[in-house]
Amino acid sequence: MTPKKIIQLLLTNLSIIFANVAVFSKAFLGISLFAGTILSMTVGWFTIVATLFSFGYFNQKILTQKSTYALMQQNVTSLDDCVSVFEEAMQNGDVFDKNILKNISQLKRFKKKLKTIREILLQKFSPEEITYQKFNNVLNNVEETMYINMRSILNKMAAFDVEEYESLQKKGFPKSEVSDEKMQIYNEYISSIKNSTSINEEILLKMDKMLFEVSQYNSLESNEIKELPALTEMDELIKNANLYK
Repeated sequence: MTPKKIIQLLLTNLSIIFANVAVFSKAFLGISLFAGTILSMTVGWFTIVATLFSFGYFNQKILTQKSTYALMQQNVTSLDDCVSVFEEAMQNGDVFDKNILKNISQLKRFKKKLKTIREILLQKFSPEEITYQKFNNVLNNVEETMYINMRSILNKMAAFDVEEYESLQKKGFPKSEVSDEKMQIYNEYISSIKNSTSINEEILLKMDKMLFEVSQYNSLESNEIKELPALTEMDELIKNANLYK
């Protein structure tokens, strides 16, 4: 059971308990099931029925709710969609929490840097200029790579059986239940997600470098663009990143 489910169960059941205390405690409403007016006894019995129903319904719903990420491929078509799914995934409270927080931060930083670079380009060049178009093409490729990389992370998280892994983790991964091959698969998932997150950080670093280079020049010839270190490094990074998508 994930920490998120434990918290949900505690909050749900504490709410039910407090509701009953408020209804039946003499310090509050002080309603009795066998004494008082017909209306007060009706409220009391209704509270009992509602309590039993709520306890059974909400506890069963929480316990049977799947902890997999709500990744619907057809609905994840942009970086904003990725942010939404990551934020929803944070509610599960599991082994990928640190990565998810970092991914959310990376996406927000990336969007900010992308917007800044494009604004600077428009200040220095006209959209009709070849220089602007070449820079913009690189930025489009970077954005596509970032999206593909984030979607890949979400796919891996969705495929990873968090509940099984955490259950085995609590038992210390007993040899009777975990084969070496299964453990290797778990580790490959975790390692791959961490690697993709590291690639995202590299992209952000290259974006900073590109932003610095763009801010330095007021004019560039087409052949000079190709020689800019930041663009060269970014192209190489994109090629390597796409091998792991």
